[in-house]
Amino acid sequence: MATLLRQSTAVVIPIGPFVDSEDGDTPETGLTIAQSDVRVRKNGGSFAQKNDPNAATHDENGWYEVALNETDTNTLGELIVSVKVAGALPVWREFQVVPANVYDSLVA
Repeated sequence: MATLLRQSTAVVIPIGPFVDSEDGDTPETGLTIAQSDVRVRKNGGSFAQKNDPNAATHDENGWYEVALNETDTNTLGELIVSVKVAGALPVWREFQVVPANVYDSLVA
């Protein structure tokens, strides 16, 4: 099951692990992941650059933190967050954006 996100709510998501594109194993801990590298697809629409202006930051072992804002999470349904940067294999996560009242009743 996809991770739930609350509609129109800013959130920081972990994404990864990013691994070396040559050996497919070594964690990539020094990547520069700009806003333009993070692509979102809302409920079957076209991929587009995420709206939140912040770059991703490294957490540990190739995992990065990606900020999404209210515009990034404003559409109900499936949300795919995808990142492709030089030196690492592509990484993506799938989420389900649900109405605030549904999220609050299930998660809060």
